[in-house]
Amino acid sequence: MRPLTGRERKVAALGALALLVWLVWYLVVELAFLAPLQEIRASQAQLRQQQQHYAELIARGDGLAEALAQSRDDPDREASLLPGSDPNAVAADLMQRVLDRVRRHATEGPGCEVTQRMPIAAPTVATDEPYRPVKVSVTLACAIEPLARVLHDLEYGEPSLFIDEASLHRRDEASANPGPGRLKVNLLVRGYLQAATGGDT
Repeated sequence: MRPLTGRERKVAALGALALLVWLVWYLVVELAFLAPLQEIRASQAQLRQQQQHYAELIARGDGLAEALAQSRDDPDREASLLPGSDPNAVAADLMQRVLDRVRRHATEGPGCEVTQRMPIAAPTVATDEPYRPVKVSVTLACAIEPLARVLHDLEYGEPSLFIDEASLHRRDEASANPGPGRLKVNLLVRGYLQAATGGDT
């Protein structure tokens, strides 16, 4: 291997010097100064976004307070609650409302009837919530057509009722009977009454 000429040694030295300068720039300037500055800029941008978000929420606060005050005076609010203050009596009333809605569609198509019913005990623990839930569980033997109307009556009538759970199963005796039959339907229905404290939050 021949020795390097003077020109080649100068080129190699300049290349090594350029590599050394680049390493110093990367280690000292890029990692020590620029990277932290970029992190600070990213944090500042995130803080600005959060500030804008909270400023929008604060700006909407007056409108939300006004809407809440109007909702407290809305007569429809009372119509959406179950009447009464005793959870056990309200649960019995809720059960009767569910039974009435089922009987209303009992003769439609293959029919619909309640086979089992059970109120769900309301929790006795004190709560700060303005409304207290009351639940009942019912089992129906119901065809599709009357079932759809029962569900519609429950969820779109007054007082406001909600179906927390619903399960549909084919009844064992359905396979022995030709034609449209009934399904076994389990429903968990929930309503609300005014909390015992009577206060709004």
